[in-house]
Amino acid sequence: MTNLKVEWAYRSDALVVTVTGEIDAGTVVHLRDGLEAARAGAPVPPPRAVVLDLQQVGFLDSGGLALLVELSHECEAAGQELSLVCTNRAVRRPLELTGLDRVFTITGAVPPAA
Repeated sequence: MTNLKVEWAYRSDALVVTVTGEIDAGTVVHLRDGLEAARAGAPVPPPRAVVLDLQQVGFLDSGGLALLVELSHECEAAGQELSLVCTNRAVRRPLELTGLDRVFTITGAVPPAA
C-alpha cells in the first residue's frame, strides 16, 4: 500500500494533477504511473499546460526530483507548459537546494480555469 494519492482533472486549458502524501523511493513509481495515466487519457488535442499541485506533499526526495525533471522534458517535447504549485517547505526546500526552483515555473495556487 502506498501513502501517495494522485488525482487529475482535465480542463480546456490545463491538465491539473494533484498529489497528496510523500514522494520517495517507495512511491515515485506510483506517481510516475499516475502521471502517465493522466497524460495518456487527456483529450485530443491535449491541454497546453500541465499543472502539478504539490501543496499536500509532505516529503520529496531525489527520486521525486528526478521524476519532475523527466516530466519537464516530456512536457517540453509535447509542447506543453509545466508548472508546479508548491509553497510548502517540504517541496520548496529540495527544489531550492538543487537549483530546480530556478528551472521550474512555481506558483502558489492552481490558476483558475481560463
